Amino acid sequence: MHEYDPIHLFERAAHRWSDRPALRVEGRTITYRELDAWSNAIAERLVDRCPDAQRVAFTAEKRANSYAAVLGILKAGMAYVPLPPDGPRARWQSMVDQAGVKFTVGAVDLPGLEAIAADEGAASRSTRNASGQEAYVLFTSGSTGGPKGVSVSRANVAAYLEHQLSAHAFSENDRFSQFFALTFDLSVHDLFVCWSVGGCLCVPAANDLMRASTFAREEGITVWFSVPSLVLLMQRMRALPANALPNVRLAFFCGEPLTWPIVRAFGAAAPDAELFNLYGPTEATIAITSFWISSASLQQEGVVPIGTPFRHARVRVIDDELQLSGTQLAAGYVGNADATDRAFLVDPSTGDRWYRTGDQVREGADGNLHFVSRIDDQVKIMGHRVEPAEVDAALASLMPNGHSLTLAKRTGDSVRLYTFIDTVADHLALMHELRRTLPAYMLPERIITVEVMPMTAHGKLDRKALLALIEHG
Repeated sequence: MHEYDPIHLFERAAHRWSDRPALRVEGRTITYRELDAWSNAIAERLVDRCPDAQRVAFTAEKRANSYAAVLGILKAGMAYVPLPPDGPRARWQSMVDQAGVKFTVGAVDLPGLEAIAADEGAASRSTRNASGQEAYVLFTSGSTGGPKGVSVSRANVAAYLEHQLSAHAFSENDRFSQFFALTFDLSVHDLFVCWSVGGCLCVPAANDLMRASTFAREEGITVWFSVPSLVLLMQRMRALPANALPNVRLAFFCGEPLTWPIVRAFGAAAPDAELFNLYGPTEATIAITSFWISSASLQQEGVVPIGTPFRHARVRVIDDELQLSGTQLAAGYVGNADATDRAFLVDPSTGDRWYRTGDQVREGADGNLHFVSRIDDQVKIMGHRVEPAEVDAALASLMPNGHSLTLAKRTGDSVRLYTFIDTVADHLALMHELRRTLPAYMLPERIITVEVMPMTAHGKLDRKALLALIEHG
């Protein structure tokens, strides 16, 4: 078993720091001993009820039983499949169908699934099963009309943890933020970096995201991790004054391009913090490059570099597109061999696998990589990958006599979607149906009817003309 296997690291911490706090959630502090026993009980139930299950789902609410479920599923040698708490139900169905899920920890309102109790308890015997190779399946937006499930192994996670625990001096005295949804792979960093060193994972309630700096002060957060847009939100709410985060000593950002003005604002609020910009798609397990932000570099403008690859990772730039390889590379997309073959390449000369990120980058003279843009239409909204074409795919069956085109518009540091349709339709009814199939962050800001889709002189859709309609009519 790999020394950096996430369950091995958690159990080692639970043995060494059994009475220390492992989790702060819902106003409650749960010790390592309590969380270990709770997850053991869930693992025992899984092994007893569904010993041959490979993947187990749960509704990924930020509640204590969700964190126990992640650990319990992994202890049982199975992979966890987190379902977004707000649905929608049709998306849940697509996820469990693709992943072949038959069992859940806690009830999920879908037919054909058997629920395993998530209640607290103590296992009567050891149920640890280290044979499970897969750690989790997380779903990202797909351009062909539905989410794609990325299969990430325990060895992939172990490679990530090995880098982070070697590169940074985390300790049992650290208190880690947990701002990310459990359906977002950056949450894996929060959980298992924290639980590898005996730290306390501090989980905000939904309304705490609107008061993130207050939450961080009240909980004594020392290790911060968020998307840059959370910092932007704090700025806009005038909640990030100088020295607002005096306890933070390490701060990580990932999921979106990080700009230098955001860095300066956060640096002033957390004057004792070392800041790092991380980069990596779900397919390369959480993050795979890093850039340390020195105090001497703070007066720059534009976008912060994404840095250099982790020690066990490799990068190359082919036709301006960043490609990734190494031990963090995921197996591919569950039940979707075509998508896997398009995104993952095998170098015929070496046999190495490479992942095509779709990100256009350039390499600086100092060796640091700089993100430039996407080579396709994919955008990031609050850190979530969004394919605008998935919105259009959802609308296709609702408008059999019309067409739609969803475009992303960037204003400052924020990105919003707008959908244009060329047929008469009830916009409110369309939005209602979209809410039944898409998560909230993928919903367009507005639906705009055009009589005819504008074309360029070369016969292509005139996207600039459509985006101009947002402001001018």
